[in-house]
Amino acid sequence: MDSTKLMKLREESGIKIIEIKTDLSSYAASDLRKMLEGLLAEKVEKVVVNLSQVSHINSTAVGALVGVAKRLRQSGGDLKICALADNLTRTFNLIGASSVVEIYESENSALAAF
Repeated sequence: MDSTKLMKLREESGIKIIEIKTDLSSYAASDLRKMLEGLLAEKVEKVVVNLSQVSHINSTAVGALVGVAKRLRQSGGDLKICALADNLTRTFNLIGASSVVEIYESENSALAAF
């Protein structure tokens, strides 16, 4: 299954924005990982992931987000997450991912943080 059609990639002021329009489980999480790896290969330094339309996220997707955030920071960049549903914010806090990835209420606030 190709869920990349449910992941919109765009750019604003030199920042890549991934807007996800599906829950992140199995295939979608794998597709997200591939998209993030592609951005790393392109030497992209600033990424915002908009999760406003996501109600479920699996450990593969969280791992991909955390791993890419760490790698981007090593090269002077960063990855920020925005618009998490309350249940996902709790999940990120419980597993410690929020200590690695910065979470913002809105896309605009995440963009402004760069």
